[in-house]
Amino acid sequence: MNPIVKTLALTAALAVPLSAGAQVSAQGTLTNFSYALVDLLPNDGIAPSLSIVKPQFASYPGTRAGGDIIETGLRATRNMSEDRTGALYSRDLDASMSTRQGSVVSTISGRHFQDLALHAAASTTGSIGYDRSATASNFMFIEEFVLSPGTQITFFADASGSVATSLPRTNVLRENSTLKASMRFEGLVPDWYPDISAGFELTAPISSSAPNLPFSQSGSERLSIMFDNTESTSLKLKLSISLWAEAQSRDTTPSTSPVPEPATYGMLLAGLALVAGAVRRKRVG
Repeated sequence: MNPIVKTLALTAALAVPLSAGAQVSAQGTLTNFSYALVDLLPNDGIAPSLSIVKPQFASYPGTRAGGDIIETGLRATRNMSEDRTGALYSRDLDASMSTRQGSVVSTISGRHFQDLALHAAASTTGSIGYDRSATASNFMFIEEFVLSPGTQITFFADASGSVATSLPRTNVLRENSTLKASMRFEGLVPDWYPDISAGFELTAPISSSAPNLPFSQSGSERLSIMFDNTESTSLKLKLSISLWAEAQSRDTTPSTSPVPEPATYGMLLAGLALVAGAVRRKRVG
């Protein structure tokens, strides 16, 4: 597997004021799907092959694109979108949306495995008094592959993307963004088995980034997963693919509720006593 390639960028501003328009974001794609076959038993007379046999009943959840934008704090709102199909490659999916609190792009396109394309993007703005998050998620569950006996298969896909914050970590508006992509075989072997899953992840900020500066990074990676069918019979393969982007802004401003000093309590009680005494004298007179 090729090592991850990342580029980092830091803004030149040494101090960034609070801004209602400050934007934190994450975006990425998962494309260029392909596979390669190797004959593990060249003398068995069976040529390596990967057949497509669609299941009689598609398993849940099939193919899904989703978006979720949440706001809490001085006001609570939530906007959700979803586009789903149980018929693989039947149509393009789009669950994108945009609101005042943020925006998401969540799309899945492609009419066969080799031209699949997943795109996810999320962004939101920070504001005093609010916690906000925007999430875009894509998921596919493919169970139509049948692998020939004595055959090794390797699936490939290109993951790429970027994440960025607009405020330093020291700001009371704490920003975080994450991009994740994954591809894995489902139900074949235990999770600890090597090469059955591959993932790609970017986060902002990171622990080593400058605390007084915004942070961004971009990267790409060639994902690959491999399985050996050493049996003398064909094997059905189940493959899951996912792409997920999230952007968050959280207000960490300390509580500003006033707490009276002890002397203030004394003055307040004395004042109430004077008022009560004046009221009683007025009633007696």
